[in-house]
Amino acid sequence: KTPLFSKETSTASEPMSDGIELNLRGVPDGSPDDDFQPLVKPGLNKQESAYQRFMLSLDERVSVKLLTRIWGPRLEFVVRLMLVATFLDDSFHTVINFSKHTTEIGEHWILRWLASTSSELVSAIAIVALLTGLLAQSVGSISLLALVQPDNATKALIGWTIAQPILYAQLSNSEFVAESLSLLGGLLMVRAHLVPDAGAVTQLIGRMMLPIVYMYHAGLFLLSAFTLEETGSFASFVSSLSMFVVYTAVLVGLAIGSTLVAAGLKSRLIALVLALINLGYVFYEHPFFRFIWRKNGEWVYDEENMSFPSVALPTDVGLSDFEPEQIYDLHRYYFFLGLSTSGALLLLAQYGPGKIAAQKDEVLLPVVARNRD
Repeated sequence: KTPLFSKETSTASEPMSDGIELNLRGVPDGSPDDDFQPLVKPGLNKQESAYQRFMLSLDERVSVKLLTRIWGPRLEFVVRLMLVATFLDDSFHTVINFSKHTTEIGEHWILRWLASTSSELVSAIAIVALLTGLLAQSVGSISLLALVQPDNATKALIGWTIAQPILYAQLSNSEFVAESLSLLGGLLMVRAHLVPDAGAVTQLIGRMMLPIVYMYHAGLFLLSAFTLEETGSFASFVSSLSMFVVYTAVLVGLAIGSTLVAAGLKSRLIALVLALINLGYVFYEHPFFRFIWRKNGEWVYDEENMSFPSVALPTDVGLSDFEPEQIYDLHRYYFFLGLSTSGALLLLAQYGPGKIAAQKDEVLLPVVARNRD
């Protein structure tokens, strides 16, 4: 008899009733690959069989394995580029607005109380801190994209992500902190994938930090659902009830999705869906590229159509305190921050939840992965 694993084909075989042996592809040994027709496993109903035939037919025509082998590294580079997009953008604007950033850090940092006694010292500390952050962001991002010293690159970016809310006095800005924590989770995940010594615990912590920004938005929807104004008219009542239903549905969806991502159950699919939704949101809510153009050699802002972004503001700051340029900068900053958050989610969709997860071996196309050779 033919051995269980043939040396010529290196595929498992199983006997048929008439003595002919079939390999795992469901064809007799020695048959040409062109005659391959996937067999439907017994015990499946017609609907499941039709679904499997469709997915396998799609896999044969699209060649998922070939696309993964050819475009996998390119896709991984694009995802890493999305992850570091906010660092690259921040580095660029720090260089062209260095004095303004130095003034902001000197006025809002924890050492601002020294400004009245030693403004030179505060300015010097602000310059050193800003240069350190600029070096960490630019060199760390480029190194991570080129996969050169990924250990030091991720350490530098993680350090700046932690230090930035402190430097710019944003610890009271819940949205900024939530975005930073989700971004930090993405950096921990890419570190766990690229640095062998990082371990599965690092990937677990990163995966659990990813949905923090969505839990924050879920809290906002919860607050909005219970603070709808009561009105006497029937039309207003229906409108308020509809908004309550929408807010509740979004709240439940975000809560369930965040929980599944943190637990590592269907996390790759959920992360992919959340990333696509987040991309659509940032392009709709923060399209900064639509609010500026060149006219007569100068940059002109579209003040008429540039609305103030729905972001959290300090209690002592009002909308009238912002110039058009500052509103534009807010849109730009939150656009790239959201882009990096989507990149962090796509990292989870690409790498998987890791070893410590409720579903370790999950795949995006389970039928194809289970049936392809």
